[in-house]
Amino acid sequence: MPATIQSSGEQSPLDNTMGAMLVGVILSAVLYGVSIVQTLYYYTRYPKDPWYLKLLVATTIFFDTVHQAFITHTMYHYLIVKFYEPTALTEIIWSVILESIPTGVTGSLVQCFYTVRVFRLSKKNYILTGTILLLILANSGSGTAWVVLSMTKSTYGGLLEISALTMTINALSAATDILIAISLCLMLHKSRTGFKSSDTMITRLTLFFMNTGLLTSLCAVGALISLAVSPDSLIYALWYFCIGRLYANSLLAALNARNIIRGRTEDVDLVEFPTAIVSPLPTSHGSSNGRTPNISIRIDTTKEYDADMPLDDRKDTGSMMKASPASDTTYIGEEHC
Repeated sequence: MPATIQSSGEQSPLDNTMGAMLVGVILSAVLYGVSIVQTLYYYTRYPKDPWYLKLLVATTIFFDTVHQAFITHTMYHYLIVKFYEPTALTEIIWSVILESIPTGVTGSLVQCFYTVRVFRLSKKNYILTGTILLLILANSGSGTAWVVLSMTKSTYGGLLEISALTMTINALSAATDILIAISLCLMLHKSRTGFKSSDTMITRLTLFFMNTGLLTSLCAVGALISLAVSPDSLIYALWYFCIGRLYANSLLAALNARNIIRGRTEDVDLVEFPTAIVSPLPTSHGSSNGRTPNISIRIDTTKEYDADMPLDDRKDTGSMMKASPASDTTYIGEEHC
């Protein structure tokens, strides 16, 4: 019998209970460090971003920090404070319940961020966007109910009574992430223009959304499978402790990778100069037809946009590509990034 639901005086291995939670805390701490680095990079690299994006990042990293503090307190309580009290392993500490609040808030914020992208790319498809929002609201409501019910339980054995609700939360989270990822990938695929540079950018975006959505979905599915296969253990906590951190890193990666995904947006002009300007004077072995040949020089310039704003809000008309025989490049709007 697992240590968390063992009888008084019984000593069971801690591998699938406190051991699983400890591994989850360690992995979560590593991901937290990554999110801190990404946050510093974001505020340094994109100082001109709109205030609401900066606020979103600040809010996300705040709840990320609160969550890491809660789960660290949980492990410190069980492994240090209550080390000489084996029966304490069966009792629920407040921090292990409240840690689900920052996880839920972070997940909902990030999912809403991607829902806005779906709304823009789908040209205001209210049915699709509304379906995603309903899933997010259902997940938030289920999470709130779980916290309220968990506060009435005093042991981990009592949590088995609401395991169905716990599985529902993970199922809704995975379904939302998968729907968002599929929607973005399909709409990006329909946006292909046939031009090499723009299609390359769309391919990068498609792979990016697939990978970010896949990570959070796999984490939710991992927790779901753990609950179904081993409901009387804490293996699911290993996954659940990391899912909030993956949401935060998904948001930060989406914001920080804009220039990398977009690549270089080049303005290409063909400027002709007489040969005499850029080469030595012709000799007797020069051109036999008496004409001075011209050469074409390719001039590449790079344009970057720090703000994550819709294409219609831009005032810089020079952001569009200048068509020329030497370039088949087109520009993809910020809605894709």
